[in-house]
Amino acid sequence: MSNSQRDSSGAGGTSRAAAAAAALVKRFQTGEQQAIDALARWIGHPAVRPVIERRRIGAETVVQPIRRLLVDHVRVNRFCRDIYGIAAVSPDWKLRRGEPWMLTPHERSVIERVESDFKGVVQLTVNELLGAGVGLAPDWPGDKAIVGELLLLDILWDLPARKLAADLQPPPIAAIRIDASGTSVRRGIWERAESNITSLRRSYEQHLHGPPPRAPYAGGGRRAVGDPTRRRREALQQVLRQWPDATASRIWTTFGDHALQRGGRARTPGGYLRQLLEDARPGETVIRPSKSTLHADLEELRKASEN
Repeated sequence: MSNSQRDSSGAGGTSRAAAAAAALVKRFQTGEQQAIDALARWIGHPAVRPVIERRRIGAETVVQPIRRLLVDHVRVNRFCRDIYGIAAVSPDWKLRRGEPWMLTPHERSVIERVESDFKGVVQLTVNELLGAGVGLAPDWPGDKAIVGELLLLDILWDLPARKLAADLQPPPIAAIRIDASGTSVRRGIWERAESNITSLRRSYEQHLHGPPPRAPYAGGGRRAVGDPTRRRREALQQVLRQWPDATASRIWTTFGDHALQRGGRARTPGGYLRQLLEDARPGETVIRPSKSTLHADLEELRKASEN
């Protein structure tokens, strides 16, 4: 290989790495926006404010032994997430840790009781909110952490629901297991959010274990389906779950439709395919497949379903 070829190869590798890093950052940002969307759906319920204000005195009472530490939103945010086991990570997959809590001997002796009692107040508040028809997820740690923050912070209740949700900087609505073996998601999560956390899990898995090995190819056998084809067919499988009778012609014709249904999903099979492909490769331009390619994909999928 010539020097110019090496330089070109190195530049290409650097460019691909930069694009991958930018795509990963975009996925993290997408996750942040999805968490805000999820919180905005319930924090504006008219029952939230009166329930929180009624329970606030109990929360403030139980944290009184460590109240000097909870001086601002950052500290309250961290306290509430710590007690529910929520860890923040950055796109380089490093844990974002704050400064260690500097506890006095007395605070160290009571901190476990304070945390337990505070979680008890949060649970009572969650139960009351559910009884009032508020649509939070009672078993999701992130929703409980937010309820805890509402109990301890001075809330500007007159803000629009989405602005209030954004100001609270809610935790994600999905989480990745520490070994990248799977994910857990908040109840009621929508498909685009589930697709985003799945892609993040794959990125984290590669960070931990490196890229998956390539499948061997024997010259006399049948070549494995390439990544673009595999991704497109996986996306088409999801399209067919929503539109079982979708044809190659209809998908091809509606590929450029950007109109959305409630929940953020595209309203047509072609638009949904484009949306899924964009989610799978953020930052890349998605080109409409030819009608013949779509027809071949659908034939393969239907043959596979029959076997």
